Amino acid sequence: MSNTNILISIVICTADRSASLQKTIQSLNHINYDHFEVIIVDSSVNENTLKMLNILKKEFNFSIKIFISSYKNLSVSRNIGIQKSSGEIIAFIDDDAIPPTDWLDKLISTYSLYGYKCAGVGGTVRDMTTPGYPLQYHRGITNCISNTIPIRPGDAINYNQEQGFWYNGLMGTNSSYRKEFLEEINGYDEFFEYFLDETDVCLRLIQAGYEIHYCDTVVDHYPQPSHNRYDQKHLTCWYSLAKNTTYFALKHAYKRLPLAILLIRLTLLLIYRCLLRIIRLKFTHRLANQILWQYIQEAIEGIYAGWNAGIAWHQSNHQNSSKVPSSSYKAD
Repeated sequence: MSNTNILISIVICTADRSASLQKTIQSLNHINYDHFEVIIVDSSVNENTLKMLNILKKEFNFSIKIFISSYKNLSVSRNIGIQKSSGEIIAFIDDDAIPPTDWLDKLISTYSLYGYKCAGVGGTVRDMTTPGYPLQYHRGITNCISNTIPIRPGDAINYNQEQGFWYNGLMGTNSSYRKEFLEEINGYDEFFEYFLDETDVCLRLIQAGYEIHYCDTVVDHYPQPSHNRYDQKHLTCWYSLAKNTTYFALKHAYKRLPLAILLIRLTLLLIYRCLLRIIRLKFTHRLANQILWQYIQEAIEGIYAGWNAGIAWHQSNHQNSSKVPSSSYKAD
């Protein structure tokens, strides 16, 4: 693969973040690699994003395409981005992140290094809103239940075995994939509207016989409030976290572990990922008991929905994990 003539499609999924999106797009003017296009998939409830993009279009020295998604579902938006992209490589970055100038160069060089079986490449993400700029993700891995080790040393081993229990994973805001391989596994599973979406993609690509690799490039992340969180500690997406955790575990570990072991490990994970974090909000944000109970109820509802969807996924003969389950969300 030549490092100079491969078209890369940068996909940015956004919703009601016109100010931070503007900074992200303007930063792309400083990218060294010049053979790329930008795909914006907008799920905003107002037209502020479209107005901003139309005003600033003249500042861009790259092609930019804008599409609308009717759903605040990240997987739906990413599938639209995949469908509308023209590039051989699709690179994802969030609307509140800034890439380094050599971001695309590092990504494309890593594809060349590992060859055609390399289906995805991503790098490090650091949190620029916390003192000391701690890492959010660096060479992370996830297992079939969705336990994640997000930060590992630079010499950590790769997990690219098709039948492995642990798998290389990427963080969405600094990730890229070969378009043809994303299409081969039918893109993102739209049941994951938020959380574990890219983890599921990485796992399915590895199970399909391909590889996920890391490269030495760091994206600066400036996490902004959204419909899923007020801040990084005060999340509001407990339904999604519980639903997707339960569904992911059933989808990928139901036939890998004895049911009793799976239930124990899933229960412990849900307690850690949801219940304990909800209780912590009582002390960190002084939330009323009524709000905490509301969050717990949402998590319980999410577990129920995720369980039903996971069982239905297996019962509907979706033995190939590249198939996506029935969903109320449809890509435009």
